Amino acid sequence: MSDHTEILVKVNSIPAALPTEAEAVAAFKAATADGLEPCLALLKRAAADKSVQPQLVEGALAYLEQSHPKPAADIDGTWRLVFSTATSNRFLQYIPVREDFVIQLGPKQCALESVVGPFAFNIRGQITEFNSATGAMDFQFTAVDILLLGKQIWQVTPKTKPKTYTFYYEGQGIAAARSSAGGLALLRK
Repeated sequence: MSDHTEILVKVNSIPAALPTEAEAVAAFKAATADGLEPCLALLKRAAADKSVQPQLVEGALAYLEQSHPKPAADIDGTWRLVFSTATSNRFLQYIPVREDFVIQLGPKQCALESVVGPFAFNIRGQITEFNSATGAMDFQFTAVDILLLGKQIWQVTPKTKPKTYTFYYEGQGIAAARSSAGGLALLRK
């Protein structure tokens, strides 16, 4: 095999870019009946068992945001992050670890709690504002605790930028949000 042929083989094996949101919406519409109920049924199934193709989940999330937004007035509680388009790797869009977003509107606190094998990562922060009319929640993470087998082994104060999650749907045990860090997210109670 010549050097030129080897380079062509490597270039041809690079995966194609992920579809745009518009392409994902088109795929969703082609595979599903139009309307809010089929969209929510697909998202509930994806949140329950991760059995829906990622492109269809992304399409349903974008469709819901565009066609049927219902800003979340009450997002208090623990939400399992199930799916996110913030990654460029399709196989990682379904969150492969247990990751909970804990939102406490009263004391204005939030945490991202992740578990990977014997490790737990608790990323804590403050909610600076929640606008129930738009579903926008501004927050910033300020501390990270790393635990091994339930015992804290390290704590750090990271330098993070403020973020916004705009919850454009909440109901039937699921929530949908757009992150200022990029992408759409599907969460379940």
